[in-house]
Amino acid sequence: MPDMHTFNILMDALYKEGKISSARAVLGQMVRVGEEPDVVTYNSIIASYCSQNQMEKAMEVFDLMVHKGCQLDSNTYTSLIHGWCKIKSINKAIYLLNEMINKGLNLDVVTWTALIDGFCKVGKPLLAKELFLTMHEFGQHPNLQTCGTILDGLFRCHLFSDAISLFREMENNLDLNIVIYCIVLDGMCHAGKLDDARELFSSLPGKGLKPNDYVYTIMIKGLCNEGLLLDAEELLMNMEEVGCLPNSCTYNVFVQGLLRRNDVPRSIKYLQIMRDKGFTGDATTTELLLDYFSAHKGDNAFQEFVQKIV
Repeated sequence: MPDMHTFNILMDALYKEGKISSARAVLGQMVRVGEEPDVVTYNSIIASYCSQNQMEKAMEVFDLMVHKGCQLDSNTYTSLIHGWCKIKSINKAIYLLNEMINKGLNLDVVTWTALIDGFCKVGKPLLAKELFLTMHEFGQHPNLQTCGTILDGLFRCHLFSDAISLFREMENNLDLNIVIYCIVLDGMCHAGKLDDARELFSSLPGKGLKPNDYVYTIMIKGLCNEGLLLDAEELLMNMEEVGCLPNSCTYNVFVQGLLRRNDVPRSIKYLQIMRDKGFTGDATTTELLLDYFSAHKGDNAFQEFVQKIV
């Protein structure tokens, strides 16, 4: 007969796979054989509801734990805080945070990261930055996910100088991965700092980092947005030379850049390449094609081609 530990492992795995009904069946079987759910059991259920943004149901389980006298732990609160932050209910997250502190529970790096993300989501990135900078006072240090969260939040809220200043500090103190550089490159491109982005992109091999297709796509989009189509095309061709194959998103971004600059001959060329590789135009590419199609009804060759691929 499975014991409590086995039941909890099985339920946790099922919840993480999104197999809610199967997990509930296991929970029912567990109760039938006389095993009372413990904090680990309840935490799995709460985490599952939070991952699906079903926060009211998650709180019902939380209230049930309190009613049954089940000992709440840091994982219980962290899941709920993360869940409320995800749906921008920062006040509810802070209420639980205060409860957590009053109970003397440990705020780990996951809790801090969830709060930082929450403040960024509700448009309070400077408060998020303050949290980030004070973590160490509570015995916690940011991991790479925390770093990515705060940088992404600052860039999205158009606080470019704050983001870059923090990024430079991170570079001096942490071993950053390609994901962090993706966030920074994207932020630089969106802020119109293409020269800074190109310089950072060129420095990646020297840092022991190999640009992936996502990094290349960010740079190609940045170049296209500035009208530097020849540079974007050169980078696209360079991808294959270094063994990093462009994906559907890469081609779509480049074709969109061509269409926005009315470079029809090359857009047709690359749409054909896309089709030969089994890629299709995304919603934005299709919309741009149809717009051009409507505006140039006399261009029979283009109309013929568009009708084949749309």
